[in-house]
Amino acid sequence: MCPVEAPPPVSIEVRLDSLRLRVLEWRGATSRGAYLLLHGLASNARFWEPVAARLAAAGYSVWAPDLRGHGQSDKPDDGYDFATLSSDVVRLAEALGLGLFVLGGHSWGGMIALDVATRHDLAGIALVDGGIAQVDDYPDATWERTEQALTPPRLAGTPLSAFRERLAAAHPDWPADVPWQEIVLANFEVRSDGTIAPHLTFERHMRVVRAIWEYRTYDAFDRVRCPVLMVAAQRQGELRPPERAYLDLKRRGEAQARRRVRDLEFVWMDDTDHDIPLHRPHELADVLVRFAERVMPSR
Repeated sequence: MCPVEAPPPVSIEVRLDSLRLRVLEWRGATSRGAYLLLHGLASNARFWEPVAARLAAAGYSVWAPDLRGHGQSDKPDDGYDFATLSSDVVRLAEALGLGLFVLGGHSWGGMIALDVATRHDLAGIALVDGGIAQVDDYPDATWERTEQALTPPRLAGTPLSAFRERLAAAHPDWPADVPWQEIVLANFEVRSDGTIAPHLTFERHMRVVRAIWEYRTYDAFDRVRCPVLMVAAQRQGELRPPERAYLDLKRRGEAQARRRVRDLEFVWMDDTDHDIPLHRPHELADVLVRFAERVMPSR
């Protein structure tokens, strides 16, 4: 188990020409290497907080941005395609002076990390329940079905108190020592009338969904030259049809990755929700430390 004695993150702003990104920074207790961690769709940099604290305590410096359109970063109307998002990440790493580092991403952030690895030299990438499979690999997949499945709930105007109750009921087994409710609430603006509104607008969210549909994940596997860690969640017991279909999709993605990725480590986390960094931060941090020990140059 990784130690957890690490100072809280420092919030900094990084300007990439006209784009301003808010970035959280955890300085490692020693200088074992660097991680840059990307959150998922409609999420925020704090999503990585429980994991990053453990990585920092283990000696790794960690940075996690609010990606464009999210959290406290700028929210332009365009630039939600993978080429632009990958450029944001590469320019951010250069601005931070990271050199060779491990790029990690959860869900949509994993897809971005995968795409960056096809364009940029990295020590390795860690794809956490994202970037593992191609969306159109679902049986009978169409854009219309994908659009319907990935359209987010319209949460703008929901009372904060009601949303808190909904969160608590949805995740009864998430760890009590992780402030996960506050982390999830950072995805939203809390209005003066006590209601919430997502930082990522519905229209921009759906532009990302379209880009996800169009992305050729399996082709990207062929172009990655750095070591790849994939961490996938699976629940035991009886699953609802959408959960079963998603698990089967990830298993097909694993099969594709094992054929196509040159240097692959694949880890299944049992009895775990999709939001692994909040549900199993201790275990995930340990996996990330072991991966970094293998791929990060000695310092």
